Amino acid sequence: MAQTHGPAYQVQTGRRDGMVSDMSQAANMPDITAHTIGTTACFFMTKRLYNFSPTGGSDPAINPGFLQELKSTCPQNGNVNVRLPIDRGSGDTFDDQILRNIRSGFAVLQSDARLYEDEATRSVIDSYFGFLSPLFGSSFEADFAESIVKMGSIDVKTGSQGTIRRVCGAFS
Repeated sequence: MAQTHGPAYQVQTGRRDGMVSDMSQAANMPDITAHTIGTTACFFMTKRLYNFSPTGGSDPAINPGFLQELKSTCPQNGNVNVRLPIDRGSGDTFDDQILRNIRSGFAVLQSDARLYEDEATRSVIDSYFGFLSPLFGSSFEADFAESIVKMGSIDVKTGSQGTIRRVCGAFS
């Protein structure tokens, strides 16, 4: 996270990992279209820009001015490998700009835009920008760090289950 100016957090060590790698489990991974740093390819934008269901046009959640910007970067029948930043304005930096983009219709990815359509996730996003939020509210960075640490403790093996890897890329 340091390279992207994100929050620092303690990573727990000594965790026991399972001894099985099962490719079928990859289907349970989060959708590849949800990120806050980096780029995406026009390939992942085509349907949202030109054949959005159910209208067949463009996703109405996209800010009209931004829609034209996206279409000029990813023209219909253009090069689907062209890359664009996922987080408009700060694609290489970890910050709350992605949330500001989502609120304003500047979400590049459909999955991010949908976060603001759901009442529960909309209220979470909005909670970071209230009048007193900087003084009394939690910060996006702190909440992110806390959630990463929590996810690291999901399905921890104990006792004689699993192994502690000395080389992370191999079973020992």
